[in-house]
Amino acid sequence: MKKYFFYGFIFLFLIFGLSFRFILKPFVPVLWQRVDEAFHRGDYKRAESYLGIIAWIEPENPQSYILKGWLEWSEARNLQMAGLPYEEQLKKAVKTYRKGELKNPENWQLYFEEGIMWESFDEKEKSLKAYYKASKYAKPPYSRIYYYKSKKFKMKVKE
Repeated sequence: MKKYFFYGFIFLFLIFGLSFRFILKPFVPVLWQRVDEAFHRGDYKRAESYLGIIAWIEPENPQSYILKGWLEWSEARNLQMAGLPYEEQLKKAVKTYRKGELKNPENWQLYFEEGIMWESFDEKEKSLKAYYKASKYAKPPYSRIYYYKSKKFKMKVKE
């Protein structure tokens, strides 16, 4: 009996969970508007929350991951520059980019933005790895980013 209840619960969860996303899709433009409003008010945490919801509804849309990651690492950078602990905030940004890369593995913009993030923290090797991946999937002129950054940093990395 418990076994059937468990499988029935899983079945219902999958059906309603997937259809719930479908039901929320028409509200995505409104959520983007809320992101913009929160951003311009300086309420970045609220903007991040809305972006997380958008990413949940539309995991195939890399823009929500890109913007959320940027907000998170920008906050980490501000903390670092103020001499405050920033590592946890940076981990959030990395996690956001990783989720986006997992859902959109061939989207060069996610890797490119991750490269910018690592470069701003002077993590050249991590930055070059991200730029390398961006170069693999990008079209010109962005497909040359690894070449130019490896010359700038005077180093190369392996995938």
